[in-house]
Amino acid sequence: MAWWHRGKAKPWHWAQPGRADRRLSILRFSARERAGRKTWGYRLAPATISLFGLAAGAVLIWAGVQSLGWLLFRQNELFRLRDIKIECKGDIITPKHIMDYAGLADVHYLFAVNITAMREQLLLKVPRLKSVEITRRLPGQLIINVRERLALANLAVNNYYLSLDRDGYVLGPASGSKTMPVLTGYALPGIRPGVQLSGAGIRNALEVLDVCQTTPVGLRIRIASIDLRNAQALELHLEQGERVRLAWDHMGESSALSREHLEQKLSRLADSLKKAAARNKRIAWIDMRLDNNFPAQEY
Repeated sequence: MAWWHRGKAKPWHWAQPGRADRRLSILRFSARERAGRKTWGYRLAPATISLFGLAAGAVLIWAGVQSLGWLLFRQNELFRLRDIKIECKGDIITPKHIMDYAGLADVHYLFAVNITAMREQLLLKVPRLKSVEITRRLPGQLIINVRERLALANLAVNNYYLSLDRDGYVLGPASGSKTMPVLTGYALPGIRPGVQLSGAGIRNALEVLDVCQTTPVGLRIRIASIDLRNAQALELHLEQGERVRLAWDHMGESSALSREHLEQKLSRLADSLKKAAARNKRIAWIDMRLDNNFPAQEY
């Protein structure tokens, strides 16, 4: 018999941590987590301070550049304003008006002029202006070109008249020209210089007047006034006393098709007036709301 005893081999077991061990691990993990947060906080603080420092430096640099630009350009004697050239296209606005409205008497340096702000100021203060162009010419000349809106009709408002341009902008009190067609029957509120009137009656009447100004029919059709009260048709009063009720296809639309139908209708009106004159007659009234067979009365 052997001197040793062979017994059964005992199985190997991993040691399971107890509650105390698990609590110790959790505590160690929490401590490492807090330490990591502190480390990131210490790292983040200098970066944040650096960003704020860069932003502040950028602001200071921008302010310095602006000040330098002011000294180099806006108050530089080389660019002192020596000449102001103003060209006005129109009958009402003069160069002196532009000088006063733009406040140019107080401007001494070429680059002290804010071109965008001056242009907006002029268009706001002077409703008659349609366009304003402002340019600099070195070393010291300012060039201003303005174009007026042209009055096309006078709008009767209570006991006075306001002039309108082709686009329906109210230009101001009418100059009292007896040759300017008068629009009557407009009763909507809010009429003042600078406002654009967009009612259908206004648009239609201005379209009629524009055709009479820009095509040969204007040689025969001379309009004294247009009544806007009927939204479906205009009533024209001609200079020789003729009354015309007028409507056309696509009336009220801002389209080439509407313009074409209007020109055709006015051309037929001019032809009717011409034929009546050839018979030594004059049309008292004519209804041109239909496409054909216009009822009319002559005398």
